[in-house]
Amino acid sequence: MQRILRTSLLSMSLALGGIGYATAQTTVTLWTFLDPNKTSPRELALKQMIADFEAKNPAIKIKVEPQDFAQMPPKFFLQHRTGGNPDLVWIDAKNLGGLTKSGAGADLGAAITAKWSAAEKDDYFVKAGWDAGMAEGKLVALPLFHGATVIYYRKDLMQQAGIDPAALKTWDQLRDAARKLTVVKDGRTEIWGLGMPLAPIKTESTPALIGLLDQPGDIYAGCKANYANDTGVKALTYTASLLTDAKATPMEALVNNVDDITDQFIAGRHAMAITSNLRYSVIARNAKFGAENIGILNWPSWSGAKPGAMPVSGWWIAAWAKSPRLAEAAKFAEYMAGTEGVRLWATMGGQVPTRKSLLADPFFAKPENQWVQTMVGAWSASSWMEPVNCNTRTLQSGLNEAVARFIQDKIPALDALKEAEKKFADAQ
Repeated sequence: MQRILRTSLLSMSLALGGIGYATAQTTVTLWTFLDPNKTSPRELALKQMIADFEAKNPAIKIKVEPQDFAQMPPKFFLQHRTGGNPDLVWIDAKNLGGLTKSGAGADLGAAITAKWSAAEKDDYFVKAGWDAGMAEGKLVALPLFHGATVIYYRKDLMQQAGIDPAALKTWDQLRDAARKLTVVKDGRTEIWGLGMPLAPIKTESTPALIGLLDQPGDIYAGCKANYANDTGVKALTYTASLLTDAKATPMEALVNNVDDITDQFIAGRHAMAITSNLRYSVIARNAKFGAENIGILNWPSWSGAKPGAMPVSGWWIAAWAKSPRLAEAAKFAEYMAGTEGVRLWATMGGQVPTRKSLLADPFFAKPENQWVQTMVGAWSASSWMEPVNCNTRTLQSGLNEAVARFIQDKIPALDALKEAEKKFADAQ
């Protein structure tokens, strides 16, 4: 009888121990546009990051729910009111203002950075990126990796055309180079000089914006767009001229988004192309003309006296303010944005590191990683961050629509820019 009782107690103990183990593990849900089951460099980096984190924190499991990158932030803001949000979400620069206004972001200062030293905070060398995550004195988003819309170019085609990329300092010089790089045979364009994403969805910055920024004052003072001016008209008509006059950009660019342009550059359809530096590793891995032939330009300016503004964009990590697993979610957020995570984003994922302490790593001294130093230099020389206190979701899409209205509907450039201003105002 005693043996039966001991056996029963042992069985109950094991059962309870099993239940205790099962309930002790907390699952943290993450929304991102990456899928760790796929094989792009950033997806491999995320997969490794999750594996390393779970090995160090066996009580926490990370569940990734991949989302469309354009729809993910607005969906997160909406579901803050209706419920059903993930514990963590990635937020891009265009939606940081929306995150602030929605109230959906938890205070990561209290959850994470309150225990950091001043040196740890100062390690984030892109101060504008750190400040962008602040809202009313609270840190609601941590930088994961910074990006920018850049102009990629083919070194081999530049050399064949006798063009020095470093000499392309003005917008006119860029247009002349794009025209010269355009290859037409038997009435068919085989290589376009410059690919641009001018669709109103999945946008990146184009000359319509970068050229507009080259003026005194703030173009978004008080969250009021200031496009309809002489500089705006010059930037819009210049962008259109690449399609209509120079014929260095195809008309289909008006419906091409950034994914299209990236794929086309990889396939060899463009000598230069506008897309994100965050895609460098994917482009380098897949370009049929070889990674050694890929370069990145500084943005031109009207005068050429200094480079045009290099946008500061990228992705930030935010936690849901109503998450019942905020402590566990914050722990993984800190890991992704911490030294170990940033090293993986950089060395495996092909991103510019957000922490200056990592720039001394021998990895970045290799010739194939010279583009990282180009990006750091460009941000240091002339950078611009979208106003995060505004909803900038319609910023570039409105300008792209203005270009299309000017080209296709033949409306005056000033009127097209006024329409873009109204669209921006309606989004606030």
